[in-house]
Amino acid sequence: MDRSSEPETRATLLGRLRIAPNDPAAWAEFVEWYGRKIHAWCRAWGLQEPDAQDVTQDVFLNLSMRMQEFCYDPQRSFRAWLKTITHHAWYDYLQKQKRAGQATGSELTVERLGAIEAREDLTRWLDEAADAELLKEAAVRVRLRVSPQTWEAFQMLAFEQRSGAEVGQALGMKVATVFVARSKVQRMLREEIERLDSR
Repeated sequence: MDRSSEPETRATLLGRLRIAPNDPAAWAEFVEWYGRKIHAWCRAWGLQEPDAQDVTQDVFLNLSMRMQEFCYDPQRSFRAWLKTITHHAWYDYLQKQKRAGQATGSELTVERLGAIEAREDLTRWLDEAADAELLKEAAVRVRLRVSPQTWEAFQMLAFEQRSGAEVGQALGMKVATVFVARSKVQRMLREEIERLDSR
């Protein structure tokens, strides 16, 4: 499928589900398109395969009851809304398993859940885990579009936390040019993430 048609396809699909929430063909397409994303988030958040499948099914059950009232807004990210729904289903699933005294997911997930005191912190961690895949893909694409020196300046400033003077000296660049390079790469990354996020 041509990527340029993806947003229209998604809007059309969401419209079909709103008008005919029991349309099996529309649901099959929806599950095919978004099921992998939901499942991937669950796995990234530490669930084992059977648990990830259970949560994915819970999300689709929840969506089947909500899609008739859902109104797609092209100014907002459907993926972000879907990620929020999935996050709640993931959290509820872990809480239910915890109450039942069952082990689910990895030990790391359970430990993290117990250690996080505020739900806002949990949400922030989940967003970072889910968006890591977008950032990684965007970085690969942007790196191909800028000079090696520009990318290196961005890396050294943003990830190595080195000063502009250090980076300039190491790369033979003026300090102002170093900061321009960082701003350029950051802008390109944001744009690329928005494009990937709209899929």
